[in-house]
Amino acid sequence: MDEIGLMASRAGRGTLHRSVVVGDVHGELDGLREILLHAGLIDRRVSWAGGGSLLIQTGDVIERGPHSRESVRLLQKLQGQAAETGGKVVRLCGNHELMLLRGDYRFVNFPDPEGLAREIREEILAGKVAASFSDGSRLYTHAGLRSAIRCEIEGRPGSATTGARWQRGRLRQLSDRLNDILLSALRAGDLESHPIFHVDRGRGGRHEIGGIFWGDYTRICASVAAYDIPQVFGHTPTRTGGVTYTRALKLIDVDAGMCQVYGGNRVYLEMAPGGEIVQHGKGGAGWSRKELV
Repeated sequence: MDEIGLMASRAGRGTLHRSVVVGDVHGELDGLREILLHAGLIDRRVSWAGGGSLLIQTGDVIERGPHSRESVRLLQKLQGQAAETGGKVVRLCGNHELMLLRGDYRFVNFPDPEGLAREIREEILAGKVAASFSDGSRLYTHAGLRSAIRCEIEGRPGSATTGARWQRGRLRQLSDRLNDILLSALRAGDLESHPIFHVDRGRGGRHEIGGIFWGDYTRICASVAAYDIPQVFGHTPTRTGGVTYTRALKLIDVDAGMCQVYGGNRVYLEMAPGGEIVQHGKGGAGWSRKELV
């Protein structure tokens, strides 16, 4: 049995209790399948084989690449299948999904964007697509949470951590709050007013600080207080064939550019049960493994 088959077999028996994080897809269905197969999360029939594993996809599944709808359908299918075997698929909302919800179709390259927008809206309301997720150790969003917005949401100035248990509770509460904001805004039909939706000037917006769907990696890593909480996000293609990280892995940009527009890179992160973070990437000699430190 080859490496992929062995991983899938073990995952199917529910022995793989680890997390896999995949960045922006942008309609690159072949790349998404290739990554999930290598990670042991799907089998050759493209069905869930991850057992009790957790898959976190950081948003921007659609637009730019040729297979937006098909990529969404695959993640929808796996989300349902994973739940049946004790696994979980977390699907985060990216700025391209947000644009669709706003009726902004400037990058649309697939039929019936209105229909997909309605579908995504219903999935957010049903809890199948979220603004944020936390595993207790890190906060996951599409583009990262700037400290100014975090402090506004928490209602108090930023402060240093006071213990692992406090940090875990804080991150989950913060994630819940971000999801509540998205739900309330969606119901109110206002996906612009709250700071989490703001577009900064670097992205053509009118705000100094971008929200969790829009901020670039270079801007968030220049914000010293942003390092108060460990974060993983996508949105900013690294264009390096790997992820980008800084300051003892406090901030990790997992968007290595899966779509051919950004290089067609096949990269994902594996968050091992022991706390190790491993980057898996495909190059000229095949797949490689690199533990991030």
